[in-house]
Amino acid sequence: MSRFKRKTRETAAPPTFAQQIERLANASGPSITARSDFVKKVDCSQCGGSKRLPSVTAYLYCDFCGALMDYDFRMANADTNAGLTNTVYHHLAAPYQASMAAARASGDADSFRSYLRTIFTEWVRQCPQAVSPRCANDAEFRDRMIAYQVECAVSKEMDPSQQPLEAEMQVRANALVRIPMGTDAWRVENGFWEYAALFKRQMELAYDHLAATGVLALDPDEAPPGVPIRMEFSTFCQAWLPHLSPEDGERLLDLYGLSGEYEPYQEIDTETRQCGGCGAHLTTLPGATAVICDGCGRKLDVGGGTSPCQGCGAPLSFPIGVNRLSCPYCETAISRA
Repeated sequence: MSRFKRKTRETAAPPTFAQQIERLANASGPSITARSDFVKKVDCSQCGGSKRLPSVTAYLYCDFCGALMDYDFRMANADTNAGLTNTVYHHLAAPYQASMAAARASGDADSFRSYLRTIFTEWVRQCPQAVSPRCANDAEFRDRMIAYQVECAVSKEMDPSQQPLEAEMQVRANALVRIPMGTDAWRVENGFWEYAALFKRQMELAYDHLAATGVLALDPDEAPPGVPIRMEFSTFCQAWLPHLSPEDGERLLDLYGLSGEYEPYQEIDTETRQCGGCGAHLTTLPGATAVICDGCGRKLDVGGGTSPCQGCGAPLSFPIGVNRLSCPYCETAISRA
């Protein structure tokens, strides 16, 4: 057992709506239960490294350089195939639907934005596993993430070119048929491929607009080019794969140019690091230069070595851009060159 212990955190709040439906989902049987301890296969667009270590949230960061890589629907939805976070969002948005529809119809973007900010603020609080781990401990980052999510939604909802596509998407979604498969996940039929192709076209137009209007530049994670729309496509595919045959699953991945396979986590050579920001113990790969801390979500400079605390001796990895900090274990002031 490590002798370096972090300060205890406050007791957990009463169960949220998200926690309540998570419990129901996990008790619902194998039709929606996803595989755990699997690693989603994806390569980094910045350094080319492959994802090797499991993630603690749905945001997948490179194990070698810390860049945002992809989104894991399973992690976002409590290790199930069900869209729990979408259910939470719709639950939170329900009281505002009439007001939002009126704002959308009148072109009142400010009011629409205000409603979304309220919804997303609570959604991020209830669904921390669906966003960057940094949101849990960094209020400034969390506020920027919420602002980014809000502006993405405002752009998509208020863009006149999106509205006929969204109307067509709703018609096609209503026409889809769910075929029961016993204890297995239901299968989708009746127009799914037209629905999937339309969603792809809709998102391509939406993300072109987000880039052209500067909304993507608001992302506090500074996602590399192409990653945000990949995350959108990945989320869509992962939500539908359990409801397709293996052959149709491959067809869907081909349509979106994705690899949605999961590999069982296998023991590999790793190193242990300790975050100088929060004290979390991290598993890293040899050769890594920067990683995202699972505890506080900050990017750590692991390639620069560790700096021992002069008070307790803990070997700490400093967050990138930080040269002075207080030891998370004993609060001794530490600096590095």
